[in-house]
Amino acid sequence: MKKKDFDNYIILGHPEKAEELQLHLINKYIVDDFDIKTLFAEETSAVRILEETEFLPVFSARKILHVKNSEHFLKSDCEIIKEYFDRPSPHICVIISGSSIKAPLNKYVDVDADKDLTGLFPKIYRMGARDEGEKLVYLFREHLKDNEKNFRTVIGAGLMYLRNIVRKQKKVDRQTLNKYKRLQQLDFKLKTGQVHPGPELEIFLYYLFS
Repeated sequence: MKKKDFDNYIILGHPEKAEELQLHLINKYIVDDFDIKTLFAEETSAVRILEETEFLPVFSARKILHVKNSEHFLKSDCEIIKEYFDRPSPHICVIISGSSIKAPLNKYVDVDADKDLTGLFPKIYRMGARDEGEKLVYLFREHLKDNEKNFRTVIGAGLMYLRNIVRKQKKVDRQTLNKYKRLQQLDFKLKTGQVHPGPELEIFLYYLFS
């Protein structure tokens, strides 16, 4: 079974690509939040990670397991996790991201991550040092021109933008928190069919960040 027969990736040096990939898989398989798991290499043993791949999705066609900070893996950890990459599950999407990774997992590194990144997420990932709402709205508008109903990607990018503001400013103001909550609610309503993609939703997103 070839590596690319299933959705399993190791992405190094491009955290924005890992985030973009995760959202792509969420949209591709309509993954419920319950079936998305994030672990950190410095906090979780390799055996525990392997155990997590044995749990099937509950509400979705796929489960997404994202393990961050792969530079903390020891070689022995990589040897254990390699067992999964050698025999991946068709029900689990595994993303491992960080700045580096040791053998034998280094042969599974996604070579596409070395290419230029031109998607929506890489552009927004670097924003957030200050309020750049007008620039964000422009990127949303350009993305929706080519991806007419891909509002979940836009909402995910908006959430990333707000998290970056908090991370870089090291504080949470009421306006940013309110926007974040409204976007989360909107994402839930979009997933559950309470709102539908279209011009009204697009106008609301522009208004929220203008």
